[in-house]
Amino acid sequence: MIIDVVGSGSLGLLYGGKLQDAGNEVRFWTRTAEQANKLSVEGFKVTEREKTIQISSDQIQVKPITELTRVWEHSPGDWLLLMVKQTAIKDVIHEIASLKTRVLNIACFQNGIGHLNVVQSNMPHSNIYSVITTEGAKRQQDGVIRAGIGETWLGKSSDIRSSSLMPMDQNESIRLQGLLQQAGFGCTVSNEIDKLIYRKLLINAVINPLTAIWRIPNGELITREERIMFMRQLYDEAWAVYEASGILIDGDVWDQILSVCRSTASNTSSMLSDVLHGQQTEVQSITGQIVSMACRCGLSAPTHEVLLHLIEGMQPEGVS
Repeated sequence: MIIDVVGSGSLGLLYGGKLQDAGNEVRFWTRTAEQANKLSVEGFKVTEREKTIQISSDQIQVKPITELTRVWEHSPGDWLLLMVKQTAIKDVIHEIASLKTRVLNIACFQNGIGHLNVVQSNMPHSNIYSVITTEGAKRQQDGVIRAGIGETWLGKSSDIRSSSLMPMDQNESIRLQGLLQQAGFGCTVSNEIDKLIYRKLLINAVINPLTAIWRIPNGELITREERIMFMRQLYDEAWAVYEASGILIDGDVWDQILSVCRSTASNTSSMLSDVLHGQQTEVQSITGQIVSMACRCGLSAPTHEVLLHLIEGMQPEGVS
């Protein structure tokens, strides 16, 4: 089984490293040649509570994404795991455009919404799967730390099922589930992936922007009543938008948000990390989507809209 992992960030190295350690052939694809060279020379390690996986320089297969289509001409992969952020999706699609007539199995691990339709419209013959994960991973100089053991769900969004030129192949998702389980991830194939997508969108929309504005780790959000009140305001606004849009989510998501803050207390959210490094954030695909959904159903989400503009105003300079 050949698995192509696009993206060498924390999740890419975590999943790719463990999949390779489980006996799969894994090929890593980076944004730049410099990133590929660094990994090919140094390798990397995945640090877990019970063990450390070392992927040495003579074991790793890594190249810049610009070489993926050339390699695929003589050695196509079985799975393409898109582990880049939403902001890099269009660049990846551009690099693999010559594969658009092929049938690929693509798993998308991005936060937010909107990217699945972009991938499907550009790769119309491919099987596009959405992956939702609560795995915690921290990028380190020499690799990645598995900061929290979570769950992984995969499935096909209803939007993708209706627009794809290819019929849904349940066997493919079950194969990927098996590969991830063998690699040590708790993984479930879900027929209700849309509920999970919107649940995670709501959690991210409450947590990520505030950590980016206040420059605090996730756990600090719930240490002061003023912050919890602001979080609740964001939650109530988004929940009203969901109800008006006919989006149904099981369970008490507010309690889940507080639980995420506690379980990832020391984590720096990806949005905060992007702001601190002066990089483009995913705020448009998270907060921006809540604002857009509100407009479409005749509502407003003023608190989300303010945060959207504040964070967009930080780019690309970042903060010190």
